[in-house]
Amino acid sequence: MKKRHFIIINIIFVGLIGFSATMVYQFMTGSQPWSLLTQFQSHKPTVTVTDRCSEKPPLTQLNSLHDSSLQKLAVYQQACRSFVTDTVMVFFSIPTTAEQGIDYAEEDAKVLKAFAKAGIRPLVIAEPAMKDGTMIDYQLLANGTYDSAFDAYFNELKQQGLTTKQLGIWNPFPEINLPYWKNNLPEYFAPAVNHYLTVARNHFAKVQTSLLLNSATYETTDFNWENGDYNSLLPYVKGVKPGLITYAGLQGFPWVARQGGEGRIFNAAEFLNPSLLTEMAESLGTKKVWFNTGTFSSKYTLDADKIRHISSSQRKEILLTIKEQAFLLKEKGYNVSVNIFAEDKSEQTEETDWSYWPGQQPFASADTLLLTDFIRDLNSEKVAFWLFDR
Repeated sequence: MKKRHFIIINIIFVGLIGFSATMVYQFMTGSQPWSLLTQFQSHKPTVTVTDRCSEKPPLTQLNSLHDSSLQKLAVYQQACRSFVTDTVMVFFSIPTTAEQGIDYAEEDAKVLKAFAKAGIRPLVIAEPAMKDGTMIDYQLLANGTYDSAFDAYFNELKQQGLTTKQLGIWNPFPEINLPYWKNNLPEYFAPAVNHYLTVARNHFAKVQTSLLLNSATYETTDFNWENGDYNSLLPYVKGVKPGLITYAGLQGFPWVARQGGEGRIFNAAEFLNPSLLTEMAESLGTKKVWFNTGTFSSKYTLDADKIRHISSSQRKEILLTIKEQAFLLKEKGYNVSVNIFAEDKSEQTEETDWSYWPGQQPFASADTLLLTDFIRDLNSEKVAFWLFDR
């Protein structure tokens, strides 16, 4: 037998063996062997290249101030290769005694001073809960029971050397129309706001203020997130003192049912429902409005059987609808800001990942481009971008 023939026969023989092995593998696993190559290729690390979000240079000193929100903002600046925002959301607690007021103010003053040093305006969300997590009764907030605690708190902030500018925007009692706040009835809200912010302005006469309500309103004992109604928010704000509020805010997030369920809300025209915001702003006498919103990559993350993931293209489409609603309000003459909630809360009770990249690695995720493009588009239309992450 000639050598050439011998080689050809062996090639055919090896080919038949390979074909047989392929059939056996596919039969046993239900997968094609070529999928191994695809899987190997899919595990190549993602390297995302972003454009500048703005023409302004990034802020300095963020990493040196040992504040988690400021350090996270430094990562956003890396992703954006530029300045990102000068307004960052931060959460504070509400004191119920004068002694607590002094203690809380001493602690919160350190945060406010760090923000001031970094050139960041804090968007302070003052929740109706003490630092140990104990909820405060709205009825007691509304009847002035805690006014002496508020007075001690804001007086101590002034004693700590803070200025009105360094206080930023002060937003008490957020999203009262969600079910998890105690006594979250409309008749308590305006009186509580009047008591709290009047005391604040007794010490800081020109402090900027805000109210934030949820777009969907729930019964006080209904924790089923599918049962919210997009009702008028006027019952909550109609008793607020004229001129007391600088910004009107509205919160709304996309939603999807658990795996096996049906339904989703991915259009900001619905989950933000801007007509509710303009109605509220008109009642409060302000043209400064803001949205608190975001998009998730996964939800119900603590239940492997119910977890839901959404694709990058779906997140992009949601962000597009948010931009559209913000731009529509701007066209109507409003000064508009959009705060993006971007914390990874997949390991917490909220079981939702709102982040756009893993940890401190913005260039390791394709979703990073969704956010940097979003920020750049807002800047191009002169809509302010605000941020929450920590």
